[in-house]
Amino acid sequence: MNKAHWRIEEQPRLAAALSAGRIPALDGLRAVAVLLVIFYHFGFSMVPGGSGVLIFFVLSGFLITWLLLAENDRYGDVSLAQFYRRRVLRIFPAFYAWWLLTVLMLLAAGKRLPWPHALSAFCYASNYYNAWFGDPNTAFSHTWSLAIEEQFYLFWPFVFIRLRHSLRRMTFFLGGVILAVCLWRWLLYFAVSARQSWFYASFDTRLDGLMWGCLLAVLLKSGAGGRCRMMLCRHPALMFVTLALFFGSACPGHLVFEGYRDAIGLAVEPALIAALMVQLLNWSESALVRWLEWPALRWLGRLSYSLYLYQQLTLYSIRKLFAAHAVPVQLAAAVTVTVLLAACSYYLIERPFLRLKQSRGIEPDKSGRLLPQPATAGSRV
Repeated sequence: MNKAHWRIEEQPRLAAALSAGRIPALDGLRAVAVLLVIFYHFGFSMVPGGSGVLIFFVLSGFLITWLLLAENDRYGDVSLAQFYRRRVLRIFPAFYAWWLLTVLMLLAAGKRLPWPHALSAFCYASNYYNAWFGDPNTAFSHTWSLAIEEQFYLFWPFVFIRLRHSLRRMTFFLGGVILAVCLWRWLLYFAVSARQSWFYASFDTRLDGLMWGCLLAVLLKSGAGGRCRMMLCRHPALMFVTLALFFGSACPGHLVFEGYRDAIGLAVEPALIAALMVQLLNWSESALVRWLEWPALRWLGRLSYSLYLYQQLTLYSIRKLFAAHAVPVQLAAAVTVTVLLAACSYYLIERPFLRLKQSRGIEPDKSGRLLPQPATAGSRV
């Protein structure tokens, strides 16, 4: 076989992980992502909370594309109606319950309600509200990332349908979009001197994070990029190299120059997350990765959507309430209340609506994701 066309079955660990009834490590990785956000918003400024959001972006792009690939494999087409039905049932009930509760709590407490920001969140447009006005640091500030994901859902399925007959064309398209977004950010930074909030929150400057996840799914499905996968997965210790590069970029990158994150970090960090995901999947049975399968961590991963929703509402309030206590006590109380609220949201709102999801007869995994099989030796890109 031509070494330039190594297929995924030549990496049996990776193939087994992708063929499992539930893709391992990803729920745990989702839990890590939301914990990074929680610790940062609690007040630990050295924790890269933005990296948690970026992990969510790459995971979302990967899992949504994996779902679309599965449906296309099974039926030879993709139903946009079913796709949006699944997304609405997955996202809207918990989100609008949180939104209504937040508005009512602010009104009941007699606090000023930032209606423009609240309405932009309601319409999934708060990313451009934040980008244009700067983050006003309200209870709705964190919805910028949810808005970006919702805008991605309005964009990617239509493109996928147009390109679904050729994974090669899809690969080139995704690579082109990633490159275009990077060039656009550089233009905004070096030629326009755009405000930092635009780089951080707008769809046009953050789309490549999601596209890296899409590209990873397509490459794993097609079997392309075998040489790179083999290099990444040659030894489990290489995961520490990827992590060092990632956190070396995310944490002290601003010491290189002030605009490092906007000009460089947002370009390289999603690629490193995608590389790390390949390594985690390949070594999911090793002792270095098995901790991501701890039941408690997987449970937090399943709660991650509601955890992300409610952490903005709870962390500051609980920390203020426990201000007379030591920081560890404040943190424990804040995390406990956030988890309890998220669990209520998950079991009382998310789960009942998730049961209504229909996937045209395709059985989802325990996370509600559809799992296509990896490419065989005879499959074409």
